[in-house]
Amino acid sequence: MAFPKYQTKEVLNKILNSAETAIQVDIVAGAEYAEDAAHTSSDTGNFILGVRNDTLAALGGTDGDYVPFQMNSDGALYVEISSGGSADAAHVDDAGFTLGTHSGMMMMGFAGTQSVDANDAGAIAMETDGSIHIHDGGNTITVDGTVTANLSATDNAVLDAMAASLALLDNSISSGNELQVDVVAALPAGNNNIGNVDIVTLPASTNTIEVVGDVAENENASGNPVLVGGRYDSPGDDNASLRTLGDTDVGALALDPTGAVYVREALGQAGSCFVSGTNAVTAAYGKFVAIQFLEDSVFNSTDGLVATDTQRWPDDTSAATDVSSSNTAAVGSQVFPQGMTIFGRWDSFKLASGAVIAYIGNV
Repeated sequence: MAFPKYQTKEVLNKILNSAETAIQVDIVAGAEYAEDAAHTSSDTGNFILGVRNDTLAALGGTDGDYVPFQMNSDGALYVEISSGGSADAAHVDDAGFTLGTHSGMMMMGFAGTQSVDANDAGAIAMETDGSIHIHDGGNTITVDGTVTANLSATDNAVLDAMAASLALLDNSISSGNELQVDVVAALPAGNNNIGNVDIVTLPASTNTIEVVGDVAENENASGNPVLVGGRYDSPGDDNASLRTLGDTDVGALALDPTGAVYVREALGQAGSCFVSGTNAVTAAYGKFVAIQFLEDSVFNSTDGLVATDTQRWPDDTSAATDVSSSNTAAVGSQVFPQGMTIFGRWDSFKLASGAVIAYIGNV
């Protein structure tokens, strides 16, 4: 079935008004509003579209071309803000700035006091001369770079005094990390603990001071070494004058009458000799500290065993009373059997018969 065609005059007549002077256009109801008319719920209007462009770019070829509004992915409209007629007022963060070419919006301030509630916007507080007023609010303000401030004469005087004090404090520090202190008055009387003190020199005085050596063993001692002294105690005939020390007691080194350090006797530490005759044998130095009998032997009855300190060791004429009060016999003609060893401190001895090994000690 074919539809009849409209003639040209019939189509044109459909869109003309009754006076045939203008084209008839139907407007959607509610799409136009009078100036300053109030908004009413459910008002209708024409929907204006834009073009999404994640990166703002020119969409027109030359000046005067029609271009669509551009929006980002959230539908927000791109808007350029310019100041003073310049189209280059807004700049990308970290972009270069050219003096005399780029421009921007001037930020204004308010000279005087103002009260702003929490979360309210407010003008920047300024002094009457245009400088920005900063209030720390009890917090620390950090300013990078050089800060120039106009100070009063009183403020400058205070800063000068502080600088002078810091200079004096810097001068009192030696070697970069030690504070030098000069003691200008006598220390108070009594026991006062002043900590660790390094003394460079001491004044001439008869007073003594304890010196602790700090040279390690087997190391060379530079300067004057610290001398260590001892004490001689005569043993007497009954050991009454000998010192006795208890556990953990401190005592002076024991010396003999010549100043040599007294040590325990050690067999043969100063030499030994074999004796088989009947001549007197004398220790040129030290003492005979032990006599070992190689065969049955007898000492001479008059000068067989001679000691400076008598009655402390076997003697040819006296009893050894230091050992036991019941020991009243002298050596006399006593036979000492082979293999036996006797110990003591004898200056000399003389055999009547037999053979011995005699040991000398530095005592």
